[in-house]
Amino acid sequence: MVKRNPWERFLSLLYPERCCCCGKTVVCGRVVCTDCRFRLKRILPPLCPCCGCAKKDCRCGRHRRHTDRCVAPFYHEGAARSALHRLKFEGKAYAAEMFCLSMAQTVQREFGEVVFDRIVPVPLSRAVFKKRSYNQSLVLAKGLASLLKVDCRELLVKEYETMPQRELPAYRRSGNVLGVFSVPSDKFIHKDCTILLVDDTITTGATIDECAKMLKIYGAKAVYAVTATASRLSEI
Repeated sequence: MVKRNPWERFLSLLYPERCCCCGKTVVCGRVVCTDCRFRLKRILPPLCPCCGCAKKDCRCGRHRRHTDRCVAPFYHEGAARSALHRLKFEGKAYAAEMFCLSMAQTVQREFGEVVFDRIVPVPLSRAVFKKRSYNQSLVLAKGLASLLKVDCRELLVKEYETMPQRELPAYRRSGNVLGVFSVPSDKFIHKDCTILLVDDTITTGATIDECAKMLKIYGAKAVYAVTATASRLSEI
């Protein structure tokens, strides 16, 4: 349950809250219905520092990456996959609440000793943003920033249109995003800052890795990453 203030409770009488995963009406403050709660595949520690999966499920081989560590609260399966689809492709921004709460808990549990200077979302290309009208990673980043009390900044831009990563086999994904992200000259990164990079999901980690590389080239000391979901590589 999430605490709601009196005004929010009153509004819920006029506009009932809905489950982030399936859209069914739920009690005020309950962001996920009972059925969907049992369909959420949580990622439990100990975690692989590279792909964010539980070590027992890791298939990434712990290849060296530009991110210092990566975590996610859920596997990209079941109810979490449904919720992310609602957020990403159906314009249901309320579906982000469950993810933001769970991402914040995961960050506090796994990165509790880290002091973040900025939270940065993975950007969309101009064409995709125009088509979708919002960036789901920015929605997640802003919600997470509010919970963690860290400043959220859009420091990265995607310069070129690429094939959607989900449509490519794993071996082609790194090349698909190579050199497509940049940090504009007016987006100043303080030297030696520590950044929390936010995206909707991680599969091979190619997109997050390329973003982390650019942030470090432009001065970031460390780049940690958190996503709403993570895919088991064996399922790609």
